[in-house]
Amino acid sequence: MAVPQLIVVSPRGSGTPLLARITTALGYTPYGTMSGTRPDGDERPGPGEVSPLLRAAYGQDEAGRLLLGQRDHRAELEAAFQQAVTAVWRVWWTRLGQPVTAASPVDPVLEDRLTRVPDSDLPRLLPGRGCWYVNSLDLERADAGFLRAWHTTARPPIVYHHRDVRDRVVQQIHLLSQPAGHVGSLPDHLVYRDIVSALPTMDARITLALTDPGFPGMREARSCQWLLRHPAVCVLTHEELAGPAHGGSTDARNRALDRLLTATGHPDPAAARAALPEPGSDELPVGAWRTHFTPEHERLLRRHHADLLPPRPDEAAHTIGPRRPDTPASSRPASR
Repeated sequence: MAVPQLIVVSPRGSGTPLLARITTALGYTPYGTMSGTRPDGDERPGPGEVSPLLRAAYGQDEAGRLLLGQRDHRAELEAAFQQAVTAVWRVWWTRLGQPVTAASPVDPVLEDRLTRVPDSDLPRLLPGRGCWYVNSLDLERADAGFLRAWHTTARPPIVYHHRDVRDRVVQQIHLLSQPAGHVGSLPDHLVYRDIVSALPTMDARITLALTDPGFPGMREARSCQWLLRHPAVCVLTHEELAGPAHGGSTDARNRALDRLLTATGHPDPAAARAALPEPGSDELPVGAWRTHFTPEHERLLRRHHADLLPPRPDEAAHTIGPRRPDTPASSRPASR
């Protein structure tokens, strides 16, 4: 049976919407940084999802009262369940080391109670089939209990989706060069839009991206390097998923999709792969950086970000996983 929850770590500029369309086609609802692509539909709770979450959120007695009175007070039950869902999502997001707003409509008592749920039990309380997209998974920010539970069980599976750092830089510059209302609400994007817009040429903007340590996406990509090396992480690249229409290859795309389907525990990977959508004409092309990078940019890249460059062709094996950390690592991805 396919796993109910999946974590995707995808640094900004990696072409995440392409992967989000694939995981959505596999039946996962996107949350986190890709929640805006969530499909419309009936997201009613499935069998066995209501009672455990209500007991964890409100305690045995209150959960029993809500469930026993559901015929006469269904609106109260639905409101209580939705409040619990919002709270458990916030707790989960925090354990992934992601920023949350200080102001929240979530009842602090409810959130505090769910915060005390054991790390190994919390994923089972998340309703539905969710794919949690994050820009980074920093070992210093993620909850230690979550990391220990994941180390022991390798669940939920973690997928690391990344892209050639040069294409990520170009994509981020394109985003930051847009009008103010199109760059989103992340503070660093708002600040760096002003900085990027003040530079007259693409050459100057790339130079800024390669020399400013605070340029959006660079620090978080560096904090994710451990994911390339961990044998229980399924590694995918945008170059693989893009397919032949965008500079990739069919074989590489199929191998990457097979790794993803294996990681999710899909019962029939071959049938699932055949039903997945092909990349659309609007997908980000592979190797767009070649139009913009100069030899000086290459020098700056190797001086400041050599650790983020893709491995050489003879080092480009990827994880077939996920596997438990103590399994043989003969197919571990090599890294520079």
